Amino acid sequence: MKPNCASCKHMFITFNPDTPRGCRVYQIQTSSTPSLVVKKANGGSECIGFEPKEPKENSSKEKDLNDPKYWNS
Repeated sequence: MKPNCASCKHMFITFNPDTPRGCRVYQIQTSSTPSLVVKKANGGSECIGFEPKEPKENSSKEKDLNDPKYWNS
């Protein structure tokens, strides 16, 4: 199964416009998907550092911006 870097907790976005994607496991920055670079460098082997991101807290509850606790009196 091909790893999806966007779903991996080790992928990050860099501030470098030439290499906007990075992988913390392999310590690389690239202009393409990090898993493709890893596969090419490993002779066709898939990335073994993939770990899925932790699920985020339920953020479906909307904030009531009229609630006074959000505003200084």
